[in-house]
Amino acid sequence: MSQPINPSTSTETKKVQQEIDYAKFFSIIISRWYWIAFSLIFTLLFAYTYLWYKQKQYSTVAYLKFEEKQSDLSSFVQLNSMSRNYTNKILSESWNFKSKKVITDAVNYLDYKVSYYISGRVRTTDLYPAKPFKLQILKQDSVKFYDKLINLVANDKQFELEYKLGNTTVKKNFAYNTPVFLPGVSFYIEKENLANGTQYSFRFNHKEKFYSRLSSGLLISEAAKFSSVAMLSKTDDNPYFASDALNAIITVYLKQDLAQKTQSAKQIIDFIDAQLNNLANSVKTSGEKLKNFKQDNNFIDLSNASESVLSKVTDLETQNRNYEMQLLLIKQLQSQMYKNGKAVSLNFNLDGDVDPLLANLISQFNNLIQERLSLASTYKENAAPIVEIDKKLLVLQNAAQNNIVANLNRIVNQKKYNKVELDKAYASLNSLPKQERQLFGLQRDYDINEKIYSYLSEKKLEAQIGKASVLPGASLIDAAIPNTSPISPNTQSVWQMAWVLGFGLSFGFIFLVRSLNDKIYDKEKIESLTTTPIIGMIRHYPYKLDSYSSQILSIAKPKSLFAESVRSVRTNLSFIANDKTTKIIVITSEVAGEGKSFVSVNLASTMALIDKKVVLIAADLRRSKVHRTFNISNKIGLSTYLAKQNTLEEILIKSNQINLDLIIAGHVPPNPAELMYTERLKELISDLKKTYDYIIFDTAPIGLVSDALPLLRLSDINLFVVRAGKSKFTAANIPDRISNEYKLNNSFIVLNDYKLQPLYSRYYTSVYNDNYYGYYYSDVHTNGQGYYTDDIKESLWRTAMIKFSSILNWKKS
Repeated sequence: MSQPINPSTSTETKKVQQEIDYAKFFSIIISRWYWIAFSLIFTLLFAYTYLWYKQKQYSTVAYLKFEEKQSDLSSFVQLNSMSRNYTNKILSESWNFKSKKVITDAVNYLDYKVSYYISGRVRTTDLYPAKPFKLQILKQDSVKFYDKLINLVANDKQFELEYKLGNTTVKKNFAYNTPVFLPGVSFYIEKENLANGTQYSFRFNHKEKFYSRLSSGLLISEAAKFSSVAMLSKTDDNPYFASDALNAIITVYLKQDLAQKTQSAKQIIDFIDAQLNNLANSVKTSGEKLKNFKQDNNFIDLSNASESVLSKVTDLETQNRNYEMQLLLIKQLQSQMYKNGKAVSLNFNLDGDVDPLLANLISQFNNLIQERLSLASTYKENAAPIVEIDKKLLVLQNAAQNNIVANLNRIVNQKKYNKVELDKAYASLNSLPKQERQLFGLQRDYDINEKIYSYLSEKKLEAQIGKASVLPGASLIDAAIPNTSPISPNTQSVWQMAWVLGFGLSFGFIFLVRSLNDKIYDKEKIESLTTTPIIGMIRHYPYKLDSYSSQILSIAKPKSLFAESVRSVRTNLSFIANDKTTKIIVITSEVAGEGKSFVSVNLASTMALIDKKVVLIAADLRRSKVHRTFNISNKIGLSTYLAKQNTLEEILIKSNQINLDLIIAGHVPPNPAELMYTERLKELISDLKKTYDYIIFDTAPIGLVSDALPLLRLSDINLFVVRAGKSKFTAANIPDRISNEYKLNNSFIVLNDYKLQPLYSRYYTSVYNDNYYGYYYSDVHTNGQGYYTDDIKESLWRTAMIKFSSILNWKKS
């Protein structure tokens, strides 16, 4: 409310600090509450509209557990030194889930042929899995058929179909249970469940079009870090379709995984079946020959020596037959190893000895082949992940080939050894009679065929048991169930964002308007721009003024805040230049319209009220308004006096107020600046000092013309008027510039037409230290109504209406 009073006339450098005033900061925001309200209404309405029109998305999840199998290949082949560890199981299997084969086969598990919809004002909703009416397809082309949306309106005895053929909209009525023929499809609709007036839509679907719907929104990730449990999620605008689609994909994946794992056993069984078919005839033929020979030659059994040789020969021949089949299978495996992109089937070893190293190599080879197939759907052939897998496959191929070659050599050497033993056994039979040797040959053939047949039958049974015991590589923990809570749009997040944007936009607009402002509205802004002291703030006059401000307002409303603020300036002026008997006060501003004449008239009138002799001189020789304020003719005045056309007595005018005299500007001269530099101006001041306590000059704007410069040097007090909301930032710099240029120490600033404008006020407040001496002025931010003022308090409703009217006027302008 007050500051220490400086009794000295010298201007000291201000020692002012600017600190953030949070109350002012809050008042800036509150001052434009209607901007905030409008912004919030806009963003909340937008959020409501968005949530209303945005298609909701639903997500369902299922969990799969993959079998954890540790490979011991690293104990035989050191691949870790050549590359990083293989991609984890869940990541690699995710490509199988998204593969076209799995997705396409999954469509068969869904009721995809006909989709039913209900149309609303905003969107068309899929009714899956509900079927509001029964539609039976009679005949449908497998490729080309009508697949556009068909609208149905049900009536009592018939129904209406609306559909498009080309650019033509067709509407037809059909009876229930009678065929309807459309391009590529025929069907009929039953009356059941169709009430009169109900409306639905439906369409016939292509299987291929469901592929994109099933594959979109399908995600696979670890349920927990480093676990073997995978979380599968499917997103769709229909929660029931999402769960059915995800379950169908999982079912197809598990079946295909199982089929792939049993493929090797199936190939083994097929191979054995082919061999058994051939051996069955051989066993039967050899048995009949042996029987006929014994009957014809009256042989019962071989001798003991022959039986011993027969047993040995049979074993050796059986081993050779097995070796031959083993060679066939290993060579087949060898050829498969070089077929890129196809998995290799490791068949059983007929002698029961499966090389564990070869089994591990083939297992790793198959896993890499599957991983390569998955990556091939995403990367090009020359991409780094594909190239890296190809390098690993090459290493495994070489290792497997070396192992296969070793097994081939082992089997060949074993056959050679068996041949040598067979030759020895056959040589021992040469001493036997001819008929016994013939019986020996027939018995040998029969025993070998029967033994191989039994052996293959046993292996087939083992393969069938193995096939039946194979399980998929993953097991279903939790199947997908419909989740009717939408995940998008997130209602809570949308409303939160609407509130944040509402406040953010309004706050941003408030501070944007502030940043674009180049006008002065409060003393803190002036103090931040200049070191020239502020001698006072003249409050805004709240009532209507005429065009020339003919009312002397400080007298008309003596108890108003405006009058009090003028008196505070008068008080501060009384403490400046105390050594002067007559004080010369020059009042100027940067540009016209800042209220220097208004300040001059009211300040002079206020000084006259304290029994001081005051003369007000209209020194703006170009466009003075003082004579209009007092309703006086402007024919003679200061200009005619300086031009030596009139005397002082002729231009000095008594006003209606005691102790206040006037000298008006007179008619506009051709050389106003030159007149202000004449010695006659000094003579005028000298004569007036003899009579008056205050000589007040209302001069031309210093920022536009130089007329006031001579008076600034002759004055005791120079007042620069800055008008709130009118004067730009540059107006506050003029007093410093003039004072420095002309070595003046008597310059002060008056803030005119001040009223609280929180929007444009600074959110800093001035803090003065103990060495600063300021001036008293009415620095209040309240309305001040009550016992001490004449001002009338406006009602809240009237204040709101004035605000609203100002907004409308601003929009019109």
